[in-house]
Amino acid sequence: MVILHARVAIKPAGRERWLALVDAVTPPSRAEDACHSYVGYEAIETPNTFIFVEEWTSLDGLYAHFHTSHFAEFFAGLGELLAEPPVGSVYEVASSQTLEQAFAAAGISG
Repeated sequence: MVILHARVAIKPAGRERWLALVDAVTPPSRAEDACHSYVGYEAIETPNTFIFVEEWTSLDGLYAHFHTSHFAEFFAGLGELLAEPPVGSVYEVASSQTLEQAFAAAGISG
């Protein structure tokens, strides 16, 4: 599994355009075969800063996403909206466990 975690800060004046871009890219991204999860959040402490957490089956699946028309349109639309360059990381995950499993392994119950 591959996890992408990205932070995007936008200019307040571009908020409505940003939200339209996110609304346009999200459904087709979620529909991609390689997509397990595609979720965006707004940071509570810093309005107009958005966090994307995405789960993909593989790096190839993520790279294929980067070449879709919906991602290209999203990326092309960022231009003047950005308050700073986006930052993020891509992680290849060898194994995972549920939070319940982690709590049990740590001896936390309830």
